[in-house]
Amino acid sequence: MNPQEEQAIIQVTQELISRLEARDLNPKIVIAREARSLDPQISKDRVFLPFTLYDKLTPDEWRPLIASKLIYYRNITKKNMLVALSYPLFPFLTILLLAPLSILGIVPILSETVASGLILLWVLAMYPVSKVVYAPFFQRLQQTADKQTLELSLSPTLEYALRKIELLTPHGSRGKKAVEKRIRSFV
Repeated sequence: MNPQEEQAIIQVTQELISRLEARDLNPKIVIAREARSLDPQISKDRVFLPFTLYDKLTPDEWRPLIASKLIYYRNITKKNMLVALSYPLFPFLTILLLAPLSILGIVPILSETVASGLILLWVLAMYPVSKVVYAPFFQRLQQTADKQTLELSLSPTLEYALRKIELLTPHGSRGKKAVEKRIRSFV
């Protein structure tokens, strides 16, 4: 991607930040990086684009994707902050459920070493559980953000950008499946 295209992406992002009233964001640089997601990520002063798509989309094609991500973050911070913040803490919060059980004598009292080991195993086991428990919440937030992005009447549309990404993404990849799922949610 040439410097003019990077500058255009920054301008598009700043325009959308202003239009969508996003706070505490003022990107000044575009960076390509390896990412699990095919969505752009926006931090206080940077726009991160997935390396696999970095030079494959035009700044105008990035516009609806950036808008969707900004709306997603706005929806989390305005309405769902507590749930979003509890996601990484979920494994530790479940330990609080074990405390009353041990006080009531339902869980046998064990030596400190065994108890510490069991607590550590419990926390590690709860991480995959938290992904399953919270996945529908984050998917609904993404679908809501996508629908609100479609209502903005951006050109090109979010659906067009996602379909182009679908064509550019290798068959059978996790990213392609996620994009296909997002496109199906429009229908």
